[in-house]
Amino acid sequence: MLKTLIRVGFSRGLGGSRGWLALGMTAGGLHMLRKAVKREPDVVYLEELHPGQSLVIQHFPRVK
Repeated sequence: MLKTLIRVGFSRGLGGSRGWLALGMTAGGLHMLRKAVKREPDVVYLEELHPGQSLVIQHFPRVK
């Protein structure tokens, strides 16, 4: 929905309508804000395991 508002708002806004341009800019800002606030962990390692393989995850405490 936001992407449609962005596309339509900018296309009609660049055609001369201030209201549509404002709507497109607002929708674009909301889209960027949602993307920035969404906190997904970064994928550090990605590998497919085959039958019989295992994965060991260890955590080493920080040394002060």
